[in-house]
Amino acid sequence: MPRKRHSSKTPRRREVIDLTLVEFLVNNEQKIVHSPAVEHILDQATPLLRAGDGAGAEYLYRQALQLEPDKVDLLNNLAASLSLQGREAEATLLLEILHYQHPDYLFARTGLAKAAMRNDDLDKAQALLEPLYQRRKFHVSEYDSLCATQIDLLLLQNDRLSANAWFKMWEDCNPENPKLGFYRNLLRK
Repeated sequence: MPRKRHSSKTPRRREVIDLTLVEFLVNNEQKIVHSPAVEHILDQATPLLRAGDGAGAEYLYRQALQLEPDKVDLLNNLAASLSLQGREAEATLLLEILHYQHPDYLFARTGLAKAAMRNDDLDKAQALLEPLYQRRKFHVSEYDSLCATQIDLLLLQNDRLSANAWFKMWEDCNPENPKLGFYRNLLRK
């Protein structure tokens, strides 16, 4: 399949939405409830995923999915563990299925947008993110994912001004996020 590339020589016309004028409600309310057995597995799997141990996390997420096979967060985290192992095709396929079954699930959209960016399909990435701009309420982890993905896309589109605006909104909302340091350095380059 041919890749779509956007040359910096040819300006792309896209609608500009000033989201700095929009208020978002970001909270830490848990949306998905798991059984105690799955919570116990997640207590082990989540630190492995954050530490980059894709194989260890995959094993545990598969165990959790045996107990709760339809939980979107478990499927998404399984996809993340596959991606950490370099198994991008499997991870993307899982995200596509997840997005097809749950089109409003934010993490499937942001994961697919990142995959589209890796394939230089910036239009597809933008199209996946645009419906999220209409939302006004986010869990803090959803907002973190949206901001990081949006900044990545804006930088690929050579729009540093908007990327900095998204960073500022993110930093104002969640100043303790450990990913901010990476993006702060990225935006200084």
